[in-house]
Amino acid sequence: MRLLIVDDEEATCQGMRVRVQSMNLPALTDIDLAFSAEEALALAQKKEVLLLLTDIRMVDMDGLQLIEELKKQNPCLCSVIMTAHPQFEYAHQAIRLGVTDFLLKPFTREELQKALMQAIDQVLRLQENMRNEQQHVSENTPPVEWAKRYVQEHIQQDIDMSYIANCLNLSYSYFSKLFRQETGTNFSSYVVEEKMKAAGKMLREGRRTSEVAELLGYEATQNFSRAFTKYWRCTPGEYRKQ
Repeated sequence: MRLLIVDDEEATCQGMRVRVQSMNLPALTDIDLAFSAEEALALAQKKEVLLLLTDIRMVDMDGLQLIEELKKQNPCLCSVIMTAHPQFEYAHQAIRLGVTDFLLKPFTREELQKALMQAIDQVLRLQENMRNEQQHVSENTPPVEWAKRYVQEHIQQDIDMSYIANCLNLSYSYFSKLFRQETGTNFSSYVVEEKMKAAGKMLREGRRTSEVAELLGYEATQNFSRAFTKYWRCTPGEYRKQ
């Protein structure tokens, strides 16, 4: 598979390529370099990128925005971030985007190799899962109905619209437009609504807030509580009492 290294310092990119080549990872067939996020996006239009090693702070677009855009093209993309800036908001957003590892500069060769091997394994798992899902897509099932059923069956997971679109062999933008046309809401809002309905049911059954958050795929209980309060107009504790 192809690895794309992105950093707006050319010397850093060149040095990283030498380090990765010295690891002789058998899964890596090509290593490409890009010196800006815009250059990386243009390259990804021509070649399939499955692995990304990127800095966060760049001039035109930061690395987290780059990951978000690339995942729309290929939901099987797995990313490793390298940065000298360990801000919490970066780490939190990286988790949301499914980043495999967050390497703080300076990092060792062993740390980089471990991160890349984990990313390779994750790509292979995602590809296998997608192949299985594509086999389950029936030609007789309308795309939006299939997507809604997928949400119900995977309500306990972090559901990615780009993954759904690829399972249906539709572009990200076309599926987004189609879903809104047929349901009157966007896909992400639909997923949140279904998760909150499931959360209400679990709380009525007596489950603890932290347990419900974990069961619905929320990394942090406070994020779940915020979403729940916005949807139900009361906190999980107030809802349980009512």
